[in-house]
Formats: sequence, C-alpha cells, structure tokens
Amino acid sequence: MDSEPCVTCKGDDFIEFKAEGDLVCRNCGTVKESRLIDERSEWRTFSDKDKDTTDPNRVGGPTNNLVEGLTTTIGRERNDGGLSYTLNRIHARTNNPDRPLQAAFKEVARMTELLKVNQVVKDRACEIYKEVVEAKSLKGRSIKALAASCLFWACRQEKQPRTFKEIVAVLGNDVSKKEIGKCFKDLQQLKKDELHKQGASADALASTMNQTVQEPREFALQYGNKLGLEFKLRKVAEDIARASKPPERRMPWDGRTPTSIASAVVFITMTMAEIKKDAEEARAGGTSGGARAIKALADAALTRVALVSQVAEATIRAAYKDLFPYIPDLLPKGWATQEEIARMPNPDGRIVAAAWPQQQQAAAAPAAPPAAPSAATQQAHQAAAAVAAIAQQAQQVAAAQHAQQMAAAQQVAARMGAGVTPHNLTAALTAFAAAAVQRAAAAAQGGANGQ
Repeated sequence: MDSEPCVTCKGDDFIEFKAEGDLVCRNCGTVKESRLIDERSEWRTFSDKDKDTTDPNRVGGPTNNLVEGLTTTIGRERNDGGLSYTLNRIHARTNNPDRPLQAAFKEVARMTELLKVNQVVKDRACEIYKEVVEAKSLKGRSIKALAASCLFWACRQEKQPRTFKEIVAVLGNDVSKKEIGKCFKDLQQLKKDELHKQGASADALASTMNQTVQEPREFALQYGNKLGLEFKLRKVAEDIARASKPPERRMPWDGRTPTSIASAVVFITMTMAEIKKDAEEARAGGTSGGARAIKALADAALTRVALVSQVAEATIRAAYKDLFPYIPDLLPKGWATQEEIARMPNPDGRIVAAAWPQQQQAAAAPAAPPAAPSAATQQAHQAAAAVAAIAQQAQQVAAAQHAQQMAAAQQVAARMGAGVTPHNLTAALTAFAAAAVQRAAAAAQGGANGQ
C-alpha cells in the first residue's frame, strides 16, 4: 500500500477491512484500494493437550516476532513407556522463558476478540506488554491486570478507546477495576521515566502522554457505529464532538467524562435527524408531529444511546443540559435551520416547542384582545381594596399608640435610674405594640364584617 492521500478529501487516515480486503478512508468513506491480499496464516493451529511445542500445520502458524523462536525439544522414543513424552512435557513447562509472555499474549488476544478491536490494537498491546516485562519495573502484577492495562493504553493510542468498565466486563471477576486503574497509572509513570532518561523535551513528553487522552469524538464514532447510524450522521456527530472541545476556551461540560459528552452528542444528532425528517415531511404536504411526538422520539433515542454507551440516562440528560444553550454553535453550519433547532427538547423535560406548521401559523396569527373582567371579579377587587384600607388605618392607630408608649417609657426609665435600660424597655414596648396592632386589626376587621 502506498502513502498517497485520499482522492476525495485528500486525507491520509485509512482503515483496512481485512475480511473484505478494502482500504477505506476514515473521513469520507472512499474505498482507496480493494481486493487486498491477507498475508496472515489461513490455517488453524492445534496442539496436543497442554503443550505448545508442536505445530501440525505443514507450513507453521503465523510468526510472532515478540517471542523468541529458538527452543529445544526432547525427541520421542516408541519403546520407553511414555518416558520421553513425560520429559518433553516437563521440559516445555520449565525451560520455556517465553511462557509468561505467551500466556499474556493469549489473554490480550481473547480480550481484543471480545472487545471487537482490530489487529493493530492487539499487536500494539503485545508490544507494550513486552516492553514493560523487559523493563522489570512492574514485577508482582498479575498477568491479567497488566495485560488489561496495556490493552487499555493501546486502544487509546490507536484511537479506538475502550472504558475501564468494558475491559473489566470481559475479564469477569478475576481482576477489579481498581487494580487495572492502579496498574495503568504505574504504566504511565514508567513511560514518563523512560522519556526522561532518554532526554526527551517537554513537548515530546506532552505529545506522548496526549496520545492516551480520550476524546469525545472517538467515543461518538464508536457509539454511532454500534447504533447503525448512516455515514452522514456519524460524521455530524464527530463534528459536534470535535466542536465541543475547543482548545482556546473552557466550556461548562469540561469536567464531564468523554463518554457522557459523546453520549449527549449522539443523542443530539439522532434527535435533530428526527426533527429534520419531520420538517421535510411537513414541507412535502404530509402531517407533522407535534412537540409530544418529538419528545417521544427523543426519549427512545436516549434509551438506545444509554444501552450502547453504558452511561446512565440521568448522566446523559445532565450533559445534554450543559450542551443545550450551545447547540446552534456546535452543529455544522447549514445542517439545520433555526426553526429546527428551536424544536429540540427542553433539557428540563418541559414541552415548550410547538408543531412545525402550527408554530408558523401561531406566529402569523394576530393576538386576541384581552377579555373584559366580569362583575364578580370587580366585586372581589373592591372587597380586597376595602380590607387593605382598613388594615392601613389599623397600622396608623397602632403606630400612634406606640409613639405615646415610647415617650412614657422614657420618662419611667429616667425616674427609675440605674438598673433599667432603655433597650429593655424598648423591647418590652415593642412586644406590647405588636399585640396592640393585632388587636386593632382584629377590631377593624370585625367592624368591616359588621358593615
């Protein structure tokens, strides 16, 4: 395969589908080359019982450059009562320096098959594992935990990220998520130490570490593929996810995980696709669904995204609430109109948008004049005004009484001298005045009812 760019988009990022023999551009989906020859072994390799020393294929299995190929075996004798077979089996177990590597590579192969990642990720994980073993810096770690952390690193480097939750799911109950996370942190520190020893610059160190940073657009593409979205919608989801992480400014959702942001982005894409489809049907003269119909379609899309991404619906709703005010800026230019964007579901769950044709009719229709108040309403307003006037008079009477009582209290305090402070008298008179106000208001209300 040559290094020529894509003839359609001039990109240089390609993916090889070995089953079909096609080399496809990741950006536009153009098939650059087809009918590629797979040079891997096409025969299945079987071995006798628990030995890895025999290969019944006439040409051998695929070569693994990460494992030493020179080993010794003990020849068989027919008339030794099975002694040579026993010795050969013991020899294969005790005199095979690559036995731990082979076990780790088998575990990596098993996990990559369950996670449905390609051969490139598997090879890269095996390379990282061998580098760690040769460095002899992570001794004491279990083979499965170290293999899982190496696979997690390889998935990030090859832009096919998987979460710790997914990796723990394929491991079963053998290794905990905490153990894999701790092993991965040790692996990151080991890589940093190696770069420092090599005299790498700060930019080179940052570039290497950034290769393991998860981006929402990578998860958005992954979820779009699992949901069976068409290529245009997957491209839109990728563009929205890329726009959601601008390098020059901070956004309200920066503290959220890439999986939750990607889930919200895919949810926005699917919901907007349904709104555009409904608008096209309305323009063609068909019936248009109302806001409740759009809300039901959005809820169905949310459930599908949550099942695929393994992110709770509440988490996706919270991320969508952060993204909602910025939807006009996140969507690709020209993909949706302002009317279509206005029909997006409210993140608080309230139905505020109207149906597509009815919304335009309501905007064009003149506003109805306000209705005249009824006689009962007028009487109720008059009664409320009378009660308010009586209460105001009662407050004025109480205020006058309070002023008189305050003057009398000052005279009493002056006569009594030490031991009685104006503050104590003021507090007592305040309580007395409040009681007087209540009594005056009750008397005024009783008088109004009598009239």
